[in-house]
Amino acid sequence: MDLNISQLIGQPEGINLEYKAVLPPARTLGQIIASFANAEGGKIVLGVRDNNGTIQTTGLSEDFNAQSILAKALNLLSPIPATEHKYTLHEGKKLFLISVLPSKDLVQIEGKIYRRVNHQNILSNPTSSNFNVKTYTRISEIDTKLKDTQINCTGALSKFIDHYSSVLNIAADLSKLLYPISAGTKTESNEGKILFRILFSSCADNFETYLSDLLYEIYLANPKTLKSSSTITVKEVLDCNDIQEFINYYAKKS
Repeated sequence: MDLNISQLIGQPEGINLEYKAVLPPARTLGQIIASFANAEGGKIVLGVRDNNGTIQTTGLSEDFNAQSILAKALNLLSPIPATEHKYTLHEGKKLFLISVLPSKDLVQIEGKIYRRVNHQNILSNPTSSNFNVKTYTRISEIDTKLKDTQINCTGALSKFIDHYSSVLNIAADLSKLLYPISAGTKTESNEGKILFRILFSSCADNFETYLSDLLYEIYLANPKTLKSSSTITVKEVLDCNDIQEFINYYAKKS
């Protein structure tokens, strides 16, 4: 399998090629590999950024072993597709190349199926929520928005959304216990009150996990980030369109 870097750098991202400026978490890398395996195969170049069509060689940090992250990513896949990988130098900077062969069998990552569509990795089997007609309509609306967001987001945010979707399902299934009169009326049932506390506590715990995963993604983008004493303002966060943009912004700032 040809992994000649000179034939790749400069080509636009597409159905067979994806650039990543930094080493992504194992789950994110696994999603990309699965999407290629479920399509025509493709190549992933770590250490290169596609900045609105301008290809920039950024190089990978020496603080991480890309082979170790790749091994973790492959262990999340079932079945594991055929891949080849190697470190290489381009413009004096260290890159990591992964080539993925198309798979005869559908490759899943933690039960999810990703496919390569143009230059995007699309989740083709999002978890469906079958709320009954008597469900509080606001629950269904929120769940739909969460699923739309999950189609193209970071690994940390995807896990965060999965948990909140499960909480919404519980709230819908146990409406007679949690809000027997109306959605705006608190339950008088002790069992319902205890369940509410459990659900809210799980949301708080999951948010802490999300922040931990997010910090890990930022750390992978730039290992020096967590050693930095610089501060971030609310305005800087709000100026970013999404979490992925914030990760890139904060990594570069630090």
